[in-house]
Amino acid sequence: MKIQEAMNKATKGGYHIHGSDGMETSYSGASRHYSAWTRQDNHSTFMVSMEETFLDPKFWQALGRVLGWEHAMVTVHEVENGRPAVVTRGGQHWLYHWHRFLDFLAEGKTAEGFFATL
Repeated sequence: MKIQEAMNKATKGGYHIHGSDGMETSYSGASRHYSAWTRQDNHSTFMVSMEETFLDPKFWQALGRVLGWEHAMVTVHEVENGRPAVVTRGGQHWLYHWHRFLDFLAEGKTAEGFFATL
């Protein structure tokens, strides 16, 4: 999946932002670096950096709705007591993927690379 596809899926899952003054907007599209949103009152378009979007938990929640990350339980690979382990956790599956994304970046990898794994 590409960043643009992830953004399209997130908007289908309910991700939405408003203008800085609270004005209603509509999603106009995205590139690797920015998403475009068009104000409904004057039809002007403004850009939002993807970095800002990736820090928004609502983006990850919406993406998770479309990708089926709403399971009550999730199985994850972790290190426990110094050894790799597979553990089952309750909670928010979207949060696991968000943290995976951050770990991916911390390892020096790119956002494009992360979304290609989904």
